[in-house]
Amino acid sequence: MAIDINKTWIYHITDAANLPSIIQQGGLYSDVAIKNNGGPLSDIGYSHIKARRSTEIKVNCCDNRFVGEFVPFYYSPRSVMLFTVNRGLTGKPKGHQSEIIHLVSNVSTAIKVGNPWAISDGNAGSNSAIFNQNVEFLGDLNWEAINAKYWSEVTFEKQAEFLVANFYPFSSIMGIGCYNDEMTQRVQSMLNTTGRSLPVVTKPDWYY
Repeated sequence: MAIDINKTWIYHITDAANLPSIIQQGGLYSDVAIKNNGGPLSDIGYSHIKARRSTEIKVNCCDNRFVGEFVPFYYSPRSVMLFTVNRGLTGKPKGHQSEIIHLVSNVSTAIKVGNPWAISDGNAGSNSAIFNQNVEFLGDLNWEAINAKYWSEVTFEKQAEFLVANFYPFSSIMGIGCYNDEMTQRVQSMLNTTGRSLPVVTKPDWYY
């Protein structure tokens, strides 16, 4: 399957509360770097999974860096992680998806950042994940699972990731997707305060 990396969108989810610090820092840092700097303002992930990604699972095609040393992106919105956060399973209250934003870029832009990168065939926090540093590997991903609205039978494949080592500059983010118009306005206000200009859109179909 041929893949156009200019049209292969990637999505990083974060709590909107983190956006001002992301902008101030110039971009997204890996979990390892964030932890070393005192941690995020609002953490939305499972702490035990973050620990495993940061101390156990290595990306063998990128000098055996730990997964937690990469900034993670999914290949579609409405991710399994968003569903998990919204159910209140990671420490946030149920319905917290309204506070989550999608930072959007594409594979072509991510590669041009110049940091080591890798593709996983599924959840990069799993011991069974396969990593590759060849863009042709994108064609081997299960895109039906990645784009599936209902994914209970293909959870691992749905969570395929694009990983960028260490840091992802905010200047390489191409847009932000939000749960509702209220959040869109809040995010736009944050950008205005910092002098940043970026498309911010309400995308309810990206949420549960």
